[in-house]
Amino acid sequence: MSIKMHFQLMHWLNLSAVLSLDGLSNSIVMYLMLKLIEDRKPTARVILGGGAALGLAEIGVLEVLEESFDITGIIGTSIGSVIGGLYACGYTPRELLRTAVQVNTRSLLSPINIDRSLSGIFDGKKVLRLFEEWTGGIDIEDCRIPFLAVSYDLVGMNTVILDHGSLAKAMRASSSVPYIFAPFKKGRYALVDGGVEYPLPLGLEGNLPGELTIAVNVLPVRIRKPELLQTGTSASKAKKMHINEVFLNSVIQNQAYLAMHSIINHHPDLVIDAWYPEGTVFGFDKAETFYGWGIAKAREALASFEQPNYLKKLLRTYKQLASKLYSGQGL
Repeated sequence: MSIKMHFQLMHWLNLSAVLSLDGLSNSIVMYLMLKLIEDRKPTARVILGGGAALGLAEIGVLEVLEESFDITGIIGTSIGSVIGGLYACGYTPRELLRTAVQVNTRSLLSPINIDRSLSGIFDGKKVLRLFEEWTGGIDIEDCRIPFLAVSYDLVGMNTVILDHGSLAKAMRASSSVPYIFAPFKKGRYALVDGGVEYPLPLGLEGNLPGELTIAVNVLPVRIRKPELLQTGTSASKAKKMHINEVFLNSVIQNQAYLAMHSIINHHPDLVIDAWYPEGTVFGFDKAETFYGWGIAKAREALASFEQPNYLKKLLRTYKQLASKLYSGQGL
């Protein structure tokens, strides 16, 4: 460390208490100090939420986070478990992007993969084979960093955290969207998408290592007012949607509200809102666009993170949105 850097560090140490009183939380003071001395990056546990194709933005977010943090643990729901699981087993963000670009959703959702048990439209077997190919069949315990996948059990009617066993099967269980895919059967469990109860699994990270908690939300952060029905010749026609898109679009806003309250209740150190307004839940062919959006939103969030009262302002925004929803502010 240079003499100039040494005196800068001493200056920061003397001012740390003042900074905390001036609106900077202890976690942000620590982050800025470690950034200044450059001896090491702060460690962080990352919470990756669900959102179907919207979650592809998380790949770009991870690329930016790597620049400022040492990611030491990941917990993911749905698409967040897929991206998080692959990252945990050794994929770089660029490798994740290449993998996402090559995904053929038509093949995965082909009529030949219909679920004959009538538990879902598709049986999910081809999805599992793809996950096994991507992961090389390793177990969660063999990942380079700790990883947790969140799923929901239809038998016990409760959330199940997958912390051991096949990584591919954990990803399959966590991303098993009800109605679209048959539940993943594992022992006494009938596991479906973890987003049923925890679309953004804050509060479930348990003993995942990390000095900071970073939440990545890709669900809509908005409240739209109810409107009166509009009819007449000037009314435009509704766009055509595939049955899968109909279902996901029907539940995604409710999941967004759950994610919003998860942030309000658990106060992560950093929140990255990477929802892409122009994206769709089945826009898997737009992986590069989502990736670029994730990079931009992560950089934006990090810039805000270093400002005084960051978390206080963020939580105020979320609380105002939640208040509008429950106060019945309408027409």
